[in-house]
Amino acid sequence: MITEISEKLLLGIALAAPPGPVTVEMIKRGLNKGFFAAFNIRLGGAIGNSICLIAAFFGLSVLQSYPRWLDLLGILGAIFIIYLGLTTLKNKIDKKIFASLDSDGVTGGALKSLWIGLMLAVVNPVALVFWLGIYAATVDTQAASVDFRGLWFNFFIIAGVLLWGAFLSGLLEGGRRILNEKSISLISIFAGILLVGYGLKYGLTILSGLIS
Repeated sequence: MITEISEKLLLGIALAAPPGPVTVEMIKRGLNKGFFAAFNIRLGGAIGNSICLIAAFFGLSVLQSYPRWLDLLGILGAIFIIYLGLTTLKNKIDKKIFASLDSDGVTGGALKSLWIGLMLAVVNPVALVFWLGIYAATVDTQAASVDFRGLWFNFFIIAGVLLWGAFLSGLLEGGRRILNEKSISLISIFAGILLVGYGLKYGLTILSGLIS
């Protein structure tokens, strides 16, 4: 159980670490308003991620009578995770991130930050497809079932996202001296390697189950 929980936490960290819309907004607000302004963005995003994860759970529950479809979605999910990792390794960092980090437009308190994070996570047109792929790749294909135990364990992915959010928010207290293009590039490389590794692991697990 500890191994499974640790794996989910690391996957959550790897998914949250590469620079994206939520991370960019975190950096912008964190550099200007500190830890909680940044963390509330990630917290709102995690709430949105949880909504998409629950929706993915109920979507896959409909398909559990068709294990081959679950296997197919799982393989596609593993490929998607590998793709995310390779894209992260290729891009490393978007130079536009630091060019846009000014204080203009950074207004509002905790509730606004939560709302912005939630909207960035939910309004994203690929959010549900993203979590459907992640969930399908992490389903226990040997049991060929989508149950509440699996949903519970996948919430540790969200916990990993929040852990990374707290870590990044702490770094932002140090300002641009700590969080610069070089450090974000190194973080992205680490996250990319983790994502590729997890994608390969999940994909090979599903394929070995099909062969056996």
